[in-house]
Amino acid sequence: MKRMIRWLLVTVFLSSACFAAEIGNYRFLDADAVGRKTEGKEADHDRIGQIDREYLEYYGLEAFAASLPVVYIDTNSRQIEKENKVWASIGILDVKPGTGERSITEEPDIIETATIKMRGASSYLFDKKQYKIKFYTKQGNGKVKDYGFLGMGEDSEWVLNGPFLDKTLIRNRLFYDLAGEIFEWAPDTRYCELFLNGRYQGVYLAVEPVTDGHSRLNLSRYGLLSGETAWLVKRDRVGTEENPIRTYAQMRGKVQNSLYIDYPSPKKITDAQRSWIEQDISRLEYCLYGDESGYPLRDYSRYIDVDNFVDYFIFNEVAMNHDAGNLSTYIYKDLRDKMKIAVWDYNNALDNYQWFKMSTDEWYVVNNSWFAQLVKDRDFLNQVVRRYGELRQDVLSKEHIYDLMDGYQKELGDAIERNFAIWGYTFYDSLTNDEEREVHSYEEAIGQLQGTLLERLAFMDAHLEDLYENCGSSD
Repeated sequence: MKRMIRWLLVTVFLSSACFAAEIGNYRFLDADAVGRKTEGKEADHDRIGQIDREYLEYYGLEAFAASLPVVYIDTNSRQIEKENKVWASIGILDVKPGTGERSITEEPDIIETATIKMRGASSYLFDKKQYKIKFYTKQGNGKVKDYGFLGMGEDSEWVLNGPFLDKTLIRNRLFYDLAGEIFEWAPDTRYCELFLNGRYQGVYLAVEPVTDGHSRLNLSRYGLLSGETAWLVKRDRVGTEENPIRTYAQMRGKVQNSLYIDYPSPKKITDAQRSWIEQDISRLEYCLYGDESGYPLRDYSRYIDVDNFVDYFIFNEVAMNHDAGNLSTYIYKDLRDKMKIAVWDYNNALDNYQWFKMSTDEWYVVNNSWFAQLVKDRDFLNQVVRRYGELRQDVLSKEHIYDLMDGYQKELGDAIERNFAIWGYTFYDSLTNDEEREVHSYEEAIGQLQGTLLERLAFMDAHLEDLYENCGSSD
């Protein structure tokens, strides 16, 4: 506990000043303390691609040749904040897979204009920051620009996820790729190495956020006079955003946290559309919670894509995703379609939560919003058992998952060592409240992830049908 308190105090101190310290054999500087916010400064394309060589040398690095794409972000020394966006120039050294290496001193192939801000809840306190970027045609009064960031589908909004607590660097990549084989849509990702205002930040994962867009959810752009509309909502912590919607289960205390509308956007949504979304979700929730005994469940299949919900349940139980259904949960529905859930945020998957240890022989999603009712239905569980058996033969087989893990490590290559030249102190300082979960090398981190995965799959193989004990009988 004392070590955890010390770590938190250091984190708070580092957020306000540039600080150098020596921990073990690693010395670090706060990655985000790159200058005070200066009003009126514009992003400067001429600065982009400049490398702080002294900073590299400080960590025992030299100018290197990269086999991953390199992203250079320059804010003209303006400090990046969570609440307010700042303008930035973003340069990209486009290193395509399998094409060899390119020197980081080369001129970027592409330079774009964007805004950048910090993102994250608990991860906001990490030394390695998480970012949200949005591309524009030009600074100031420019229009939003759809851009195929690092070869992904064109859109203006992107996330830069910096693996910090996840010392394998692969959890999010692994689960998003697996989800892409299962769901109709899942976030696409690309690894890159990041320089911020000339300073090397290590390995980052560029990720598609869950948004509407032609290469993403691609929801209908029109609605009906009745207010009927395609929609996207997010379940998250109370007070995260303004104007949460009021639904049947929320008003009766049956679900956790709050639902916020992401699409239609706050600037465009009408009162009729907001009311429609509340009613749409309430119709489902009445099917799930209308009978206080919980039996029998009404015909929820009229409102949800059952196959999608079954896959989401299985996927997140495999991942031991304690938050699934309650936090960072995105539910969407197109016109004339049924509700579906999109996957998001697997940095904590397979026992990687910071503040508590998770057991591989417990259930997690079964207690969460909506799913606590769905698992009482025998028909739903029948589909879960059947589908899990199918997925274990291919997508969720040990062989397939291990092949993906091996591929990521080969793709990252020397970038792993460079990343931990900056962030290697995490192997020597406690980041969790459980000493048994601390690892002291990259190899240990990979071994821990694989061991937890195998234990989890073995438990689900043996005990999935135990869930029938709490469900009612089919009519």
